[in-house]
Amino acid sequence: MAADHIRTSIHLRPPIYRSTKSNIMPSLPSARNSGRVDLKPREINILGIVEIGSYHYKSAQRGIKGVVHPGCLGICHLARGMQTYRVNERLYRLSGGDQLITFPGDTLDTAGTPEEKGHLYWFILRMKFIDGPLLFLEPKAAIGLRKALLALPTRHFSAHSESDELAATILNMLQTKPTRMIDRLASAQIILRYLFQVIEASSSERASQPSPRIQRTLDHIAAQLSDQLPVPALADHIGLSESRFKSRFRDEVGIPPGDYVLRGKINAACEALTQIDTPITQIAHSLGFSSSQYFATVFRRFTGDTPTAYKRKQQNPSA
Repeated sequence: MAADHIRTSIHLRPPIYRSTKSNIMPSLPSARNSGRVDLKPREINILGIVEIGSYHYKSAQRGIKGVVHPGCLGICHLARGMQTYRVNERLYRLSGGDQLITFPGDTLDTAGTPEEKGHLYWFILRMKFIDGPLLFLEPKAAIGLRKALLALPTRHFSAHSESDELAATILNMLQTKPTRMIDRLASAQIILRYLFQVIEASSSERASQPSPRIQRTLDHIAAQLSDQLPVPALADHIGLSESRFKSRFRDEVGIPPGDYVLRGKINAACEALTQIDTPITQIAHSLGFSSSQYFATVFRRFTGDTPTAYKRKQQNPSA
């Protein structure tokens, strides 16, 4: 309802693109292939947008602490992977395809965990002045959009199915630092479309539980972490082809099945390193790793630490 009301007050024509890929800048380098992009107002050059960014990490990075954007609303959009965030002392566990909203005055951190392997987009919008300039909209429309965003009924929800590609398109367009008004208007139009999808997704109550078949797989993985658990065997376990299984698993869980298995093993390893004084090599073998060297490589990719360093930190947190 909120999104429909804003569409009426803005009098915006439907998007002119039949695809979310830019028709104005077709040769742009893909943001999906970059490590980290962080665009500020001068580079974005669109009224009311404070920051737009993305990271695409192949291994865990240092976590964030106490991030506050005064007078701003933030959108974290996890396209791939899993990530823990804490907003005002409440924990949120995001999976691929989730969005998390921070409202003005909120404090965001990763609750002592790293920024995990994965792909994340973020958008920061200025909310301090409700009637301030926003996306080249008329004042009445800008007020309506800001009010709808500030009134989102939930802060953690599943993103619209098109939002991932829209976010990538927005970032790719803005990386050229558009100066022509037509290019800035085109970028603003796609951002507006993205925000409509955020409002719609937050207001809907789509089920986030996996289907019975995929839930059987998750239960099987949890019970058999000491095994190798190759993807073809997991597909066969629920009677699907490997390609169909991988597609369904990623759609419903948010990450590939191989990554999910490794994350489960590393989570179990972290628990073992915290609670018992078992040799690291023994932990590696008990979780189905072929060698302690491979175990250490995977552990560092997902936690940012070696098993030895992680164990030392758990034993002496103040060090």
